[in-house]
Amino acid sequence: IRCARVREGTFAWRGTYKLKATLAQVTATTSVPTPALTLAPTPAPTPAPTLALAPAPTPDLRSRAIRFSLRGDTGRELIRTTVNGVTSAVVRLTTSEMEFSYDIGDSRDKGEEFEFFITFENDNGPRDVHFVAMYPPLESLSISLPDRHWSRWNCDDLDAEKQNDRCAMVRSGTFAWKGTYKLKVTPTSGPAPMPAPIAAPTPAPTLAPAPEFTSRVIRFSLRGDEGTEKIRTTVNGVTSAAVTLTTSEMEFSYDIGDSLEKGEE
Repeated sequence: IRCARVREGTFAWRGTYKLKATLAQVTATTSVPTPALTLAPTPAPTPAPTLALAPAPTPDLRSRAIRFSLRGDTGRELIRTTVNGVTSAVVRLTTSEMEFSYDIGDSRDKGEEFEFFITFENDNGPRDVHFVAMYPPLESLSISLPDRHWSRWNCDDLDAEKQNDRCAMVRSGTFAWKGTYKLKVTPTSGPAPMPAPIAAPTPAPTLAPAPEFTSRVIRFSLRGDEGTEKIRTTVNGVTSAAVTLTTSEMEFSYDIGDSLEKGEE
């Protein structure tokens, strides 16, 4: 009976579960695209499989990845991220740090500024969101809340004494008001850094066709019975940091390259 439970997706015993995808031998058919919600970002960044023995060089802003963590004061805060024009599904935060990582391409390699957005959906007083920059560092980010609050608080006034204290709260990463927060990264010059120790997930498209085994992306969701379960994923030989599940579905997506297109398991 336990064999059947594992095969249908119930992981009730501690250990590493192996999931194998096999290329389906089917004739090509015309499928009708099915609108799908964008997937939530991978809640945890993926560390490199090999530990560096020497200290890593100081990173500069030309790295392709952005990495940050979010947590809520109550564990009921709801957020969305928008990166590269793709908006995620709603993510419910916990009171522990949830880490996010995105590949933003070569925009900063070209010396371009880059913007991404975090929308706080359900502020009600005790609910607040706390942002912690991992890479690039906070001092390289400009954070604002470009709505009625920002102008009313005089946050863009050159005289700092005329600015409301809330401006500094937002700039330091405290999101205590409902709205969409804009985070702007300005590139720096200098040699390109070594590869970042975290592999970023590939954001899902806004509309996705019915999934086929020839897709480059694997997508799945996990939830825990108690909300305290901890898991790691290993994809393409890279193992993620530990992720604490919630009792709601948490969605994950990974680009597995062209393995399935080549007929490989």
